[in-house]
Amino acid sequence: MNAKKPDDEKNKLLRITAGLYLQKVIKYLRISIKEHPSGFTFNINDLKLKTSFSPEIYLVGQREHGKSFKVDPKPSELMAWLCANLSAIYKRGGLIGGWWNTDGIFFLDVVLAIDGRENAMSSGWMNGEEAIYHPYSNRPIKVETPQIDFHLPEDA
Repeated sequence: MNAKKPDDEKNKLLRITAGLYLQKVIKYLRISIKEHPSGFTFNINDLKLKTSFSPEIYLVGQREHGKSFKVDPKPSELMAWLCANLSAIYKRGGLIGGWWNTDGIFFLDVVLAIDGRENAMSSGWMNGEEAIYHPYSNRPIKVETPQIDFHLPEDA
């Protein structure tokens, strides 16, 4: 008798479900890329664009999880990026940012929503980011090098 174990069936069902879910994510990402070339923030948790943020929220890319594409990313490339970064996406709140730059390069990144400009600037600086994004005003903000205020003791 060659009966399959219940665990084998559960694992197979989980793999199929995960694959279908990622295909759906890719479908919505491709729509977002096409319809919002200047940029978008996508919430992987509810498969929707995140369109409203409070004025105190800033988005900071996670450079180690970013990827650039010289052409419109293929579904297989999006799948590979998602699989490699899925854990990081969920750990940071489920947000993905994407945008085309003026040179025609598409960027895809795991983004972290941070409360407060100063906190976001510090995080961006520590991550080596060139800019953070303020979704409320719909603009990138150049990351500034933190200024450290210290005083040297005077010679006696």
